[in-house]
Parts: sequence; structure tokens; C-alpha cells
Amino acid sequence: MNKLTAPSQTPPQDLPADWEGLRTFAAFVESGSFSGAARMLGVTHATVSRRLQMLEHALQGPLFTRRGDDTELTRLGETVLGAARAMQAQTAQLARRLAGEDIRMEGKVRIASTDALATMFLAPRLPSLLDQWPNLDVEFSMSHHTVSLARRDADLAIRFARPQDGDLIARRLGKISYFLCGSKARVDDWRRNPASTAFIGYDDGVPEIPETLWLADHAGNNPVRFRSTSLVAQCVAARAGVGLALLPHYLLAPDLELAEAASQLQREVWVVYHRDLKSLPRLRAVLDWLEGCFSAQA
Repeated sequence: MNKLTAPSQTPPQDLPADWEGLRTFAAFVESGSFSGAARMLGVTHATVSRRLQMLEHALQGPLFTRRGDDTELTRLGETVLGAARAMQAQTAQLARRLAGEDIRMEGKVRIASTDALATMFLAPRLPSLLDQWPNLDVEFSMSHHTVSLARRDADLAIRFARPQDGDLIARRLGKISYFLCGSKARVDDWRRNPASTAFIGYDDGVPEIPETLWLADHAGNNPVRFRSTSLVAQCVAARAGVGLALLPHYLLAPDLELAEAASQLQREVWVVYHRDLKSLPRLRAVLDWLEGCFSAQA
């Protein structure tokens, strides 16, 4: 099913529909399927279907049509989507403003990060933050997909490139160095015959990241024995002797040997947040902690 695009129509002023129906319709369009909308909203496939049917009944017309595997919005659907997204934007803006006015050094701070960085680098360093601010509640949202800070999917996001969105503030945290490493047996293989040494790589979900491009340039003809977007899984496989892997410095375990002493790749790390939250004390506390985590590795 093709992903549906945003409309250009002005949202209607008097829309006879409930917020849950509009929110579900927006999720359906964004994800491109009933099951995708169900995952986004944390409800069942049947709930999504029922809400959309009720929305169409309230509006007395179809919102989309199916043609084979494709789904197209009707004119009514485009207009309703405009209203739904306008309501989403207003709700998110209100949530950000309310959060920005909260001056207490307590409450939840959601950090979006990759699984490896959150699990193996940030989580072990949490005590230094929580011992100082025991009323903070830190939540990690771990995914390789970019979250929306405008919709408050997270309060802070750690990214490997500086964002261009003018509503976001970015602070550079530092750099992460990547090393080619593996078990002693695989490193010995590399030194004897680099062209035939087995490697560990990424799956097709991240074809353009620098790590994938480096592997294509330096080991493009080597056999790849295991693929995963999870660096934690890559690290475990490398330690088990599956092949050589390009891993960040914080995953270098004692039982991993370096194939090359020098780092093979460096990536800048940025933390970004919405400017509406810049005065939030608990966010500033977490920002200072993040900077301390990375400066200690410099």
C-alpha cells in the first residue's frame, strides 16, 4: 500500500467528527495501512477500522478509495486530513508550551536514541544524573527511525547529523569513533587474507549511513555472514566469532581485538529539542548530563 500524501486544502471550520476518529485517520494516512495505524496508536486493527467507518458515517462520505494495492484519498479525505493535522499541530504546541512552563525539577524526559547508544552508552551513566535529580523519570525511545519532536514523540533526540528544521535547537555533543574488530580468530584471518575474511554488516533498512558506505568501500567483496541494524546484535555476533564488525568505541569489549589500531570512521553526535522546551529545567539538566557523558569520552 502506497503512503498517502498531505493535502493542500484549508481545514473546515465545522467538522462533525470526534478527535479519536481524526487522530486515527491521520495515523492511517501517515503509516499507509490499518496495521501501521494500529501500531502507532497502540490499538487493534479492528479498532482502527471501526473508527474510520464511524468517521465516514459522521461525515456522510468516503475518505479514501482502494485501487488494487493502492489507496487514494477522496476530496473529502484530503480536507479531513487537513483538519486532523491542524488539530495535531495545535495539541502538540499546547503540550510543548505547558511543558515549557513547568519549572519543577521532576517528571519525565523522553530521549530518542538508537538502541546501542541508549543501552550500552547512556544507560550505564544514568546514576550520575538520577543521583543528582532523584525525581526525574528518564525514558528511552530506541529506534533507527527519526521521531517527531514537534509532535512530542520525544523531548530530546540524539542524531548523527545537525537538523535543518528552524523550530529545533541543536547542541553538538561530540564524536563517536568506529573501529574494525572481531574475535582473535577472525582478526587473524584478516591479517592472513583480508579479501576472504567474513564480515558482519547492516541490513537493507539503512543503505546510506556512513557505516554501510564504509563497509561497501572496504569490504564490498568479502562474504557477509550476518546482517542487522542493531549494533548490539552485531557486537554479540562479532564476539562469537561470526565475522569482523565496524563498531563504535563504547562497544569494544575485552574479548574483541582490533583489526586496525586507528579508528576507521568518526560521526558527529548532536542532541536536538524543540525551542518551546528550552527553558524547561529538567530538560536543561538532561542536556548538561548528556554533554558530560560525551566530554568524558573525548
